Amino acid sequence: MPAQPDSSSRSLRWPASAPDAGLIDLRQVRVEEFLKARSLTANSQKAYRRELRRFLAWTERPISQITPRQIVQYKEYLEKSLAPSSVNRALSALKSFFSWLVKAYPDTMNSNPTSSVALLKLSSPPAFDLSDTEVDGLWQAIKRLPNDSQSREAALLAVLLHGLRAGEVAALSLGDYDGIRLTIRQGKDDSGGTVPLNRQARECLNAYLKERRHLGERYAKHRPLFLSQSPVPGKGERLGYQGIYYTIKELGELAGIANVTPHRLRHTYATKLLLSGMDSLHARTLTRHKSEANFKRYAKRALTAAAERAFYEAIGEEPPSL
Repeated sequence: MPAQPDSSSRSLRWPASAPDAGLIDLRQVRVEEFLKARSLTANSQKAYRRELRRFLAWTERPISQITPRQIVQYKEYLEKSLAPSSVNRALSALKSFFSWLVKAYPDTMNSNPTSSVALLKLSSPPAFDLSDTEVDGLWQAIKRLPNDSQSREAALLAVLLHGLRAGEVAALSLGDYDGIRLTIRQGKDDSGGTVPLNRQARECLNAYLKERRHLGERYAKHRPLFLSQSPVPGKGERLGYQGIYYTIKELGELAGIANVTPHRLRHTYATKLLLSGMDSLHARTLTRHKSEANFKRYAKRALTAAAERAFYEAIGEEPPSL
């Protein structure tokens, strides 16, 4: 198929006679309805909206007239310019959207045109976790920061090393920390829950909050757990997703470690749980992964290490030390 939009049909719009309505694409209205119906984080909602708008820009067909043939053609169109993982991300958004449409509007959508179109097969990604030496390097890098930023960065690193997503950390408020655990009110795909913190994380977080109290900040449950600037009484904005991302990236650069991101810290947490011998179900509960397959992908190195241990046990040898 040529890499050009599908223009075989006009899009469905509000009647032109409607006063002050203009030409509003009803397809976009359905997209917004879909996004409101799903429990998505701000970043996930942004990604879904981007993918669905790209599809609607490619075709002018009314949603009810989309067939499996158009989905296949769109897939071929995407494959010409996108990586396989990006193609799958776009198709997954469409699959979720049309699945919702069939349930929300059964009178006009009696079948899902994406159900017969398969995602591309991808090779298993490499392990993405950080080694113990690399994690220690991040802690050492904090000691080289200005004194007035060390406590926040230490608390932030400690929390992220418990597998929280950057967006989840950005949404945390003081009331979400009870001195022992953090409560995730709204995670990706409804993956909220509680995350217990180890002693080091509790000490780092308590030290950061104590510093804020000494500077005159009054406790309020709705106040951000992490501030974007040095706390001043009555001031201090919530540290957002981008702020968290670049803080960790810069910390990695200071430690001499390439491509350190909050998500790599999430991988590291999942891997460490399994390397410690924790049951996969318990570990997945703590990371709040709904899919067992996705969880295993995050903890690839741990599964390989466990298989090696099982091998040496089976043949009656002690595992060689490196």
